[in-house]
Amino acid sequence: MAVSSVHNAALNKQFGLVRSLVSQDHKLVEAVDDDGRTPLHWAASSGSVDIVRYLIDEKADVNLGDSGGWTPLHIASSGGFDVVVRELLGAGAEVNRTNDKGITPLHYAASKSRVEIGKLLIARGADINARDRANQTPLHRAATTGSTGFISLLLKPPEGSPKTRLNPADRVGNTPLHLAMESAHAEAACLLILAGADRERENLDGEMPEDLEGVGGQEQRRAKAYVIERCGKR
Repeated sequence: MAVSSVHNAALNKQFGLVRSLVSQDHKLVEAVDDDGRTPLHWAASSGSVDIVRYLIDEKADVNLGDSGGWTPLHIASSGGFDVVVRELLGAGAEVNRTNDKGITPLHYAASKSRVEIGKLLIARGADINARDRANQTPLHRAATTGSTGFISLLLKPPEGSPKTRLNPADRVGNTPLHLAMESAHAEAACLLILAGADRERENLDGEMPEDLEGVGGQEQRRAKAYVIERCGKR
């Protein structure tokens, strides 16, 4: 009962209950539920800074992966909890740790357009060119969602950091520009083109980014027209 109770308390931001349960049985700090998650995972998922700090002080393992390989840092980065991310990093969370799909916290931040979290992760050494099992980088993720803010962040890494690769191909040959055009994210596509993305790179189906059918219809036509108007013809 206490095991499930401490996880629920962490999820529901019940700091007093978490502290009471742990004081009665310190092993609950590392207790794992059916999802392979500890109270720290659930505190990270709810953005409960007080509980996260308390569990860290109680020596919770900040790098333990759940049944899918998600660490608390993956969860907080995806959830958009900046302060929790900062606390975890300060406690030694591995910034480039991958889950079972090869995905890093920076990939999730890019997918959700968590720009401030992206800045924190990159400042702590996150690999901006890391590839997941689909062979996608954070730039692929940001392009897919049309996150111009995150794309801009990746295109201007801190001084001394490696440069973001503009034309990496995923497992089906799509570059970030392919994915931006496929989803009709014209502004994102233009950011990539103006930074030097290759408009003539073909994917495994022999398609160049601006030739993709994508979402189709008027939305796709508008995106293509916008790119030509702003960036010129290919």
